[in-house]
Amino acid sequence: MKVREESLIVQNVICVEELIPHEEWFKPILGLRRNLVNEDIYYTSPVIFKIEEMENEPSFGKYTYYVGLNSMVEVEDDADFKQLDFLEIGPAIWVRCAEIDELDDAYELLEEYANERGWELEPAYYHVSFDLFDDVIMDVYAIVKGADIESWS
Repeated sequence: MKVREESLIVQNVICVEELIPHEEWFKPILGLRRNLVNEDIYYTSPVIFKIEEMENEPSFGKYTYYVGLNSMVEVEDDADFKQLDFLEIGPAIWVRCAEIDELDDAYELLEEYANERGWELEPAYYHVSFDLFDDVIMDVYAIVKGADIESWS
């Protein structure tokens, strides 16, 4: 895995939050994409999600899912989701995981890379999930706190 220093920006974003068991991380993605298609809304980005660990609940997490759309949509006041003009993940470092089993290695690699440069990372990583035939490729982004991206190599 290679660490890259780049940010990610996605426009016209739908955002949904879920408190779910970690092993069910993929279920909201399937439902979100299905609902968008059923409403004739076209998504233009892969599903991006952030995991925040919960105190005293190691098997559950707060998952926030983001999907870029082709345009802004009307959101009802009582909707289960919100809309953002854009999602900016950066300044950030990231790695690509060809296998889901590589996620722990990716986290460790990002932390080592940041430590070597004296950078502090935000605690919640962003995961960009790409469908590849019957498999998933995942990019893992870590936001660098207070980074001066002008000085990056």
